[in-house]
Amino acid sequence: MTRFVDVYVDPCVPGYPVLSSPRWSTSITVVDSGAERVNQRWEHPLHRYSLPESVRSHEIFEAIHDHWMVMRGPVHTFPFRDPLDFASIALERPNTAPAITGLDQVCGTGDGFSLEFQLQKTYNRGGQTYTRIINRPVVATVVVTVAGVDPLTLDPPMTYTVDRLTGVITTSYAPSPGQIVRAGFLFDVEVRFEADDSFDGVVQTFGLGGFADLTFVEVRPCD
Repeated sequence: MTRFVDVYVDPCVPGYPVLSSPRWSTSITVVDSGAERVNQRWEHPLHRYSLPESVRSHEIFEAIHDHWMVMRGPVHTFPFRDPLDFASIALERPNTAPAITGLDQVCGTGDGFSLEFQLQKTYNRGGQTYTRIINRPVVATVVVTVAGVDPLTLDPPMTYTVDRLTGVITTSYAPSPGQIVRAGFLFDVEVRFEADDSFDGVVQTFGLGGFADLTFVEVRPCD
């Protein structure tokens, strides 16, 4: 079964404001001396998105109901644009796309043989970094440079494709050793409804108060 269905929630459903929370899985054991031993189970976090009072009209209720039915509740996954983090560079303001360039993020270095390079985003703080793998890029927005220039200006011209389902750039021939492959892009996150009974809360809360919250949880793509 293909779980990912590349269909956004209806635009009438407000995706902002949002509580966007990346969560790790960490076990902390306190030993007899009071010191701590830490084991981080996940290399990458998973996000949880809470949309407060996003169901606030019958039109929105119907749109979410249709999406719930088509996705079979939490069975299928779908794309979600995180209003707080959806571009290859930092946002100037939430829910507003910045001006991306083909120099934004390093995706790899040519070795004369490799044709594939993974889209990724690196976060920096105090000399420390975390690199996030981008699995659901918005393909039409991806801009790639090789050695700092448009690959079509190379001799011979280089073309490339971008896979929506993996975020992998495939070049028409291998960049030379030392040539850095960079990219700018917008991206989505693969999410699902939280549980089989999630819609119960929407029905009850909307029926009583005229509004209801939504919650989506990120799903890690299977290799």
